[in-house]
Amino acid sequence: MPLFDVYFAVDWSARGTASPKTPTYDALWVGERLACGAEDDSIAGETYWRTRHECVAYIRERLLHHGAAARRVLVGFDFGFGYPVGFADALGLVGDAPPWRRIWDMLASMIVDKADNTNNRFAVAAELNARCGGAVPGPLWGCPVGMTLPLLLPTSPVYPYIVRPGLALQRLRAMDRRERGLQPAWKLYGTASVGGQILVGIPYVRQLRGDPALAAISRVWPFETGFSSAPAPERGPFILFVEIWPGIVAHLLDPTVTIRDQAQVRAVAQWFADLDAAGRFGALFALAGDLSPEVVEMCVLEEGWVLGG
Repeated sequence: MPLFDVYFAVDWSARGTASPKTPTYDALWVGERLACGAEDDSIAGETYWRTRHECVAYIRERLLHHGAAARRVLVGFDFGFGYPVGFADALGLVGDAPPWRRIWDMLASMIVDKADNTNNRFAVAAELNARCGGAVPGPLWGCPVGMTLPLLLPTSPVYPYIVRPGLALQRLRAMDRRERGLQPAWKLYGTASVGGQILVGIPYVRQLRGDPALAAISRVWPFETGFSSAPAPERGPFILFVEIWPGIVAHLLDPTVTIRDQAQVRAVAQWFADLDAAGRFGALFALAGDLSPEVVEMCVLEEGWVLGG
């Protein structure tokens, strides 16, 4: 029996303007696949979206559809769900919630993302650097040429980034150090940067996770589930949000699909479905035994993990 009934892969974008009407790269794409053997005429395959507001509204609509059908749904977004350990402490975030949740709540309160895709991610990054209060601007870095934000530099600070005596932030998460090609969450601008996507993306995943119509059946892996080969119940409805990285399936891309983003969401969603049909999907949710208990706890509480990494 498969773990899930539906698989989504979302290629995210931090683009500051609406994407062109004609489908293009470096934009928002959603891939959707049913479990092998299942049927649903409403499945659209891959869809293209010009703005994050429209994209997330569509995902919500699809989740409500599958929830009404009592399906177990996996939703993967291609940006980090967490930062290197210590960031919540560096920001002075306190409370009973785990560090990942404190950061999610903070970003949701700070990020302003308008319906036309204009957003304040660089200003928020500068404010976060100010809260960290290190001797040099950081740990977040990267901005367009000509942008003047005194606490956000176009070049990287030195890592480990010293916040104060006894607290230093690493350049990469534990997961990022294992998988070649993953970029640091701190990098906001430039080739292969993912930091901007994280800043504007986490509030949307939080929004979907906490949606009154979805919250009771939703969880975030591994923060709310831990690492387990059985992350979903035997029957739905159920929604699991996960972090993905399309680089893992680069060898599976369809060369006839000219837009790489579209090819990636297609390949990731199909890979999930194929692994699940073969009874090998559960292994992706359970970590290899070479990580110490301390690192596992760190990932569950704060850093997160890439599914399949």
